[in-house]
Amino acid sequence: MSNDMNRREMLRHTALGGAATALGIHASRGKPAVAAPAKLVHPVNVRGPGHVVRVHTPGLKQGFFPDPRAARAAVDKAVMTLAGEDDPGRAWLRFITPQDRVGIKINCLGTRMVSSMKEVVWAVADGIREAGVKDENIVIIDMFASNMMGGRYNQQHNKSKMRVFAHKEGTYQKSWVNAGPSRARFADVFLWTTAVINIPVIKDHDLAGVTCCMKNMTFGVVEKPHINHHIVNEAIAHLWALDEIRSRVRLNLIDGSSILYDGGPKYNRKALITHDSIYATTDPVAMDALAFELIEAKRAANGYKTLKDVGRSPDFLNLASEMGLGIADREKIALQTVNLPPVVPAATT
Repeated sequence: MSNDMNRREMLRHTALGGAATALGIHASRGKPAVAAPAKLVHPVNVRGPGHVVRVHTPGLKQGFFPDPRAARAAVDKAVMTLAGEDDPGRAWLRFITPQDRVGIKINCLGTRMVSSMKEVVWAVADGIREAGVKDENIVIIDMFASNMMGGRYNQQHNKSKMRVFAHKEGTYQKSWVNAGPSRARFADVFLWTTAVINIPVIKDHDLAGVTCCMKNMTFGVVEKPHINHHIVNEAIAHLWALDEIRSRVRLNLIDGSSILYDGGPKYNRKALITHDSIYATTDPVAMDALAFELIEAKRAANGYKTLKDVGRSPDFLNLASEMGLGIADREKIALQTVNLPPVVPAATT
């Protein structure tokens, strides 16, 4: 059991053991996806609110970046476990259809060291393809091209291929949308999508305390996010409640290869630790509550004050829960842990 969770967590986890094959890599990889069922269903919560899957792979992160094969195995296992399927193609069909226009929302504000890792994102893209979505209907989205390049993502605007698109280079909806005390104009490339896979990282944040699922979307697909910084907690909850976001986000797949527990949202080498995990959930509030717990545990272990003590308590969690967006009460969150075999480093010659 990882040291990242306290003793109470040990009693909560469901240890499911390792995969039958090394790293759990599925035999159907690279083959066409299985035939879709007659009626595709993608419920808001596949396994119920408050349910989060964690796939832990010791050695997932090799040096600066995850091992590509291990990342693919962990992503497959996380999606299959959450969906209750034993095949990646069928699992993805619980969240998307071959007819969807799929956006993959990444986070590259921390440049290459604290970004949604390319190895994880490419594994997600492969899974989406296995569900029958064509490359021209897949787009990887973040705000700034410079940050994306720092995170190892080169812009690709050819619409016949999978695009990599910084929405700051594009256009936005003409009218402002009001959301409680906040307002926003969504990027047109985001509005083009019919389904979104949210791939955040687990980071401390200098305003909200925690940035994971909810902030990656609410401040990451809009023009001028800074206009809501003074009401950051209210904005995170109210913007997520908008149909533009809530109807599109089908799945949150969290790159937990690392955790940044102080100095975020940008890179702080003194507070970046390896976590070797991929999380999957349809409940963004529950995942952000777990991210809060992880960050606080690491801060305490390293002699840092609590987020509340430094004036950065993530109050959006309780507000989002009160608005019916997910579960914030830790006692009601079911964290299911799957342990995959350790990664064996590739032999060098």
